[in-house]
Amino acid sequence: MSECPYEVGDKFRFIPGCCVENTNGFGEVLRVEVTGTVVSIHEEHRWYRACYDTPQGVQHETFKF
Repeated sequence: MSECPYEVGDKFRFIPGCCVENTNGFGEVLRVEVTGTVVSIHEEHRWYRACYDTPQGVQHETFKF
């Protein structure tokens, strides 16, 4: 079983999942990378959660590893 590639507090860049397909409208703001900060890791279930800022407030996304 692989280990999480990050630790809590690490920053990384990604395109939010809601924007990957480029189908939610507002094409000029979709597929824009954001910088997220890892806020929690669940080793047993093999996922980590990151938060990132948007003009609408803080958002979160969870990733499997």
